[in-house]
Formats: sequence, structure tokens, C-alpha cells
Amino acid sequence: PIAAASLAQVYRAIVRETGQEVAVKVQRPGSLSTVSKDLYVLRRLADVTQPLIRRFTNDETDYIALTETFAEGLYTELDFRNEALNALKMQKLMKERAAPEVADRLVIPSPLLELTTRRVMLSEWVNGVRLSTLPQAEIRDLIAIGQEVFLTQLLELGFFHGDPHPGNLLKITEGPDTGKLCLLDFGLVAQVPEFDRDIIVASVVHLGTQNWDGLIDDFVSLGFLAKDTDRGSLIPILQRVMGPYLRGGGAQSFKGANFQALTQDLLKVNLEVRFSIPPYVSLLARSVATLEGVALQGDPGYQLVSQAYPFVVRKLLKNENRQSFSALRELLYDPVTRRLRPQRLSTMLQASLGVIADSGKQAGFIDFDTAPEDGAPLSDVVSFLLSTKAANLRPLLNAELCYGLDLGLRRAGRRLRTSVREFFQPRIPFFGIRLPAPPLLPLIVPLESSGGSASSGVKLMQVEAVLDAIFPPLTPTDDVDLDTLSEAARGAFFGEDHAGDAPESSPFSVQTLLSILPALGLQMGGAGAAGGAAAEVAKALRESLTVPNVRSALVDEVLLAVAQELLRTWRARLAVAAAAAP
Repeated sequence: PIAAASLAQVYRAIVRETGQEVAVKVQRPGSLSTVSKDLYVLRRLADVTQPLIRRFTNDETDYIALTETFAEGLYTELDFRNEALNALKMQKLMKERAAPEVADRLVIPSPLLELTTRRVMLSEWVNGVRLSTLPQAEIRDLIAIGQEVFLTQLLELGFFHGDPHPGNLLKITEGPDTGKLCLLDFGLVAQVPEFDRDIIVASVVHLGTQNWDGLIDDFVSLGFLAKDTDRGSLIPILQRVMGPYLRGGGAQSFKGANFQALTQDLLKVNLEVRFSIPPYVSLLARSVATLEGVALQGDPGYQLVSQAYPFVVRKLLKNENRQSFSALRELLYDPVTRRLRPQRLSTMLQASLGVIADSGKQAGFIDFDTAPEDGAPLSDVVSFLLSTKAANLRPLLNAELCYGLDLGLRRAGRRLRTSVREFFQPRIPFFGIRLPAPPLLPLIVPLESSGGSASSGVKLMQVEAVLDAIFPPLTPTDDVDLDTLSEAARGAFFGEDHAGDAPESSPFSVQTLLSILPALGLQMGGAGAAGGAAAEVAKALRESLTVPNVRSALVDEVLLAVAQELLRTWRARLAVAAAAAP
């Protein structure tokens, strides 16, 4: 045999009729009998130990169900016809739903179903070497593909490889697929329901933002915790166990931490809180730890959760359910000020394009704020914002853009109002004394019905009153928000290093505003670095607008949506002012 494992051996052969070179996997004699005896012992052991575990610890895991699930998977694995069908199913799903750049670099050898039986399986032969034997640079390159493959299986397909050990991950060394990643052995697979997949994504956000209540809700939904769990006692425990892995939680000392270390610390919660582990989760944790073990050989500082952030971001942006949208809002908005976090938006946009900070630069196991030193090209950021991939993000950015435009127009409108008033005030020659301004003709203002669907009448209002209604003075809070949104626009495109480039005195520029409409669009115009930034955005926008779908997204989903929301805001202010007017 050219390979051997506990249940089978693999031989190299040629099919007589076709001449095709194949791998022949042959089950060891007596495997079924041996496995059955072992499983019987495990099942009896679970019967004895489960009551004792529940009596003396807070562990609520159903070890009997866990053993039975394991037994079911093992018996299924012993029938090689199931493995062949799993491989074909994974081939099909990955081709249909994986990102093209991932699917193009993945090879799953095709089984020969007509020659496969319960104890013998034939599949196409692949020449390759184990990932674990490669130089570190090659391991890093291919493990990045392996990571995307696994995350696609887990979070997109809900059908994942349960045993990605070093022997099942190869680099192809000969033939047309040279250099690609080969994934072998689909005897052990597991499925994750769609609801659970969404909860897993939300839990990553809740953990990274240290939303402990939200994380407990996720654990309850996944079956880890009972609904009547005492949150008051659990939250301090989670903060103590998991806080050090997070940004701002003493994470600097945990820079070398990995998923296996986090899992071990989570198991300590079992000693203090009633905790249960669903059957498929144990297989999932084993798969993640195994894959991370291979990655650590290529990069000792590798951290799976932080490296998975780009995939999580793309998943959040693609989903259209309420849960994903809520997690996206939590990720981007400050819970105290309820305003957009500029740096986090910048980091998220870069992550959506596959660019994240080096693990050595991150301030924790999960860090949503550290931006990469070399970000994606600006044209790629603009194109992404106007693509279908950002459809879930645009409503949030449109709301910020509308709010920022209103603040900017209010500031400009107040200045214009002052200038017009001074223009119409006559000045006494030689003395420079201004006379009172002559009264302006009143304006006819259409008013909406209470439902806002149709006009229900008109009212005469003085010009000053109309301007005051549409452009009320900015409060100190409004001034701070306007500066923050300006920073967010610069940070979204250029990162934290350029967030403060624009001078505070730079005037409101409509041309500049239009140049950055796809994001937040505020006060990037002006001299020096800020003017150069606006020009760079305008250039990137022009390049992106050569694509018809991008032009349509800009007009229909950004410009029109923002204009309609601004008009609704102004009409509402006018209605309030008209109702209060004598």
C-alpha cells in the first residue's frame, strides 16, 4: 500500500478497461466487528458516566447522544459508497457556490461509483505531497485556500469535511492541476442547519464587540446554554475567560493564542455554569483545531478566527435576513453615541476585499479595528461599495450620507441665509450703517396630509421661516457629528492615517461631495492632502462608473434613495413649522 490508516489501506492501480490510473481504498478485514465492539464499550461507558458528570459538575452535555452520533458517523464512514457520494456532493456544491478564486484552486478527486462497493472505493489518482511537509511559505499560501474552503463548507454550504488532518490535504505536484490544493477522504462529514450558521456568524460579532448578552443569546440558540441560565453570574465568567482574547481586554499577552487555547478555556466554563455541547459541534471543533494545527506549521502566529474575518464580513453583507443586518449594525455603530465607527468601517471594507492586518499587529484574538498597513486600491473599494456584494451595507451608508448631507447643507444654508440677508440690507453711503432689510414676499408652501402620501393644502410662510425650518441651526452635537462623519468618509477610503487630513476650516464643496457620494460624502474638499484625497476618490469613481451595473447602483440605490430621504426630512420640518406658525 502507498498509504494506510486505522480503517483502510490505499493502493495505486490502473483500470483494465480504460487505462485510467486510480487510487484503490480497501477496508481492513474485520473493521466492522472491531468498531462495533469499541462502540458498545463507549455506549455503556456513557450510560455510567453521564449521571455522575451531571451530579458533580455543571456539564449538561448529552454524552449518550454524542456517542450515538459518533457511532452513526463511524458506521456511515465504513460504507465507502457513502464516502463516494459525499465527495461528488462536495464537488458539485463547491463549484456552484464557492468563490471562483477558491473553486479554481481546489481539487476533489472524482470517485468511480460504478466500481465502488461498501468495502472498496476507487477514485482518480492524484500526485501530490502533504501540506505539512512543505516549506512555510507554501503552507501559508495553500492553507489560505484551505481556510476559505472550510469556511465555505461551514457557513455557506452547511456541509463540511470532518477530518481535515495533514494526510487529507495535499499539494498537487504533477499534471494540469499542479500547485492546487487537493482535499481527500469524505468519509466523515457533518451538516450544520442554516439557522445555526447564521447564529455562528452573529456570535463572532457579539464576541468581538464584547456584547455578552448577545453572545449568551447565541449560546442559548445553539443549545449550549439553557434558556433559564443566570446571566448575572455568567457574564462575569465570560468576561474573565474570554475577555483576555479580545481587543482592550489584556489581549497583548495572548497574541500567540489560538483556537485550541480558546477552546480549552471555554471548557472551564463547564465547571461553573450548566453547559451542553451539541453533537455536531464537537466534530466542528475538532476540524477547526486540526486545520489550525496544519496552518501553525506554516505560520506560528496564525489565528483562525482573525483570518476568517473577511469571510464573516462577506457573509454579513450578503445575507438579507434581519439577524445578519442587526449584527452588521452592531459591528459598525457605537452603542453609546449610536454613530458610525470610522475606523471599523475602514477595516471592514478592507476585509471585504480580503485585506486584513498582520496577526502581529492585531490587538487581540478577535480585532475588528486594526487596519492593514497596505490596503486594497481605492478603485476596488469604490467598486465594491457599488456592487451587489455591498447591497446590505448601502442602506446603512445611505442613512449616514443623508444625515451628513443634511448637516452639511444646514451649515451651508445658514451661511447663505446670512449672506443673502446682508446683501438685501441697504447701507447708508459714507457712514456704513445698514438699514433694516425690506420684507421679502412670503412663499407658498405645500403641506402634506398626516399620512404623507398626498398634498392636503398650502400655506403662506415667510422666507426666513422656511429657511429656518429646512436649515435649522446646528447644535454642538451636530457639529461633532459632522466632523465625525467627515472623518468616517476619509477613514473608509484612506484608513486612520488620513482621517484627520482635511482642515477644519475647509468649506463645504458640492463638487467634493459628489465625488464621494458612494460612501459618506462630507467635507473632503480643500487644499493639501484632503484635496488630493478627494481627487483620488473622484478618479476611482469615474473608473467604476464605466461598468453599467455600477452606474445603475449609484443612481437608483444611492442618489435617488438619499434625495428622497432628504426631501422627506425637509417636508416633515416644514409641516412642523407650518403647524406652529400663526
